[in-house]
Amino acid sequence: MGKNNSREAATLLTRFKVKAKRIDYVQKGVYRVVLINGSMYCLKRMPCPVTRLHWIDRALLRVKKTGFPRMAWRKPLTREGKRLFVRAHSRTNYILTPWIQGRWPDPRSSKDMRACGIALAKFHSAGRNVDLFKAGSSNMLGSWPRMLGIQHIFLKKHVTTAHKNGFHRQMDHLLKQHGHEILGYSKAASRGLLNSKYKAICSGSRNRATLCHGDGGPTNFIINSTGTHLIDFETLRFDLRAYELYRVLYNSCKDHSWNFAIARSILDGYQSVNKLNKEDFALLKVWLRFPQTTYLLLRKFNHRSLKDKTTSEKEFLRALKDERRITLFLKHLDKYAR
Repeated sequence: MGKNNSREAATLLTRFKVKAKRIDYVQKGVYRVVLINGSMYCLKRMPCPVTRLHWIDRALLRVKKTGFPRMAWRKPLTREGKRLFVRAHSRTNYILTPWIQGRWPDPRSSKDMRACGIALAKFHSAGRNVDLFKAGSSNMLGSWPRMLGIQHIFLKKHVTTAHKNGFHRQMDHLLKQHGHEILGYSKAASRGLLNSKYKAICSGSRNRATLCHGDGGPTNFIINSTGTHLIDFETLRFDLRAYELYRVLYNSCKDHSWNFAIARSILDGYQSVNKLNKEDFALLKVWLRFPQTTYLLLRKFNHRSLKDKTTSEKEFLRALKDERRITLFLKHLDKYAR
């Protein structure tokens, strides 16, 4: 770890009034800290407004109290957990949470994936009593028609520009050849949302709002001898549980050729605690059908250097192959839902 990073972390720890024996740099804004007494903590940047940070804290403390204690969040009655956050010189907030020893779940293990599904369902159940309307809360209910619309416009703009550019870059050629297919997937997602009961679900009853982790996946669960734990809560929000499950399925399956066996294990685990209904499966299909991998690749392409743009162009056909695999994946999901 560089001296500047080490110095910054040490300064932040003094504001938490703890003494570190060792500080390990994990990644930008994240440190693993071993205290004098041997206990381990995570010093983590939380780039969000203070009102939101306070809401996240209240929500997670409520969840821990009402039935889901296995998460990396502060214990306010301890010395290390007394302060919610400290502020760096950059005016960025940092939190100090227990470092949970263990391993990431393996998507190839049906046991691990089932455990993740169970943990997620228990987290949702424990979050039912969190107040939807508290200051600082993030509420995504009803937002997805607009979100999918914005993302479709982004894709359409890139395809249209490619046709105008001639063969300025390889990406232009790829989008000329395959852009219509990508836009077809995006339109199918929007049609699915329009034909679903999404608006009625979002406006009908507040108990449809689920406290969601927001970006669940293999790297946001930790498995050890005491159970399955959730970590990294900067994306905590209210949304529908179908969206939460979509994020877990996407993050777990995208690097494994969209093998439906992975999804089946997650869904089996979830449904052993909370049963899903046909509306959940209909909305799962909407989010899965949107060409998210290609959308993210094009967003990165916009901001990359010339060398990195070439890398994105090489990744395009692999992303397209994944979008095509999702077609078969959705057929398996239909069969599973029945």
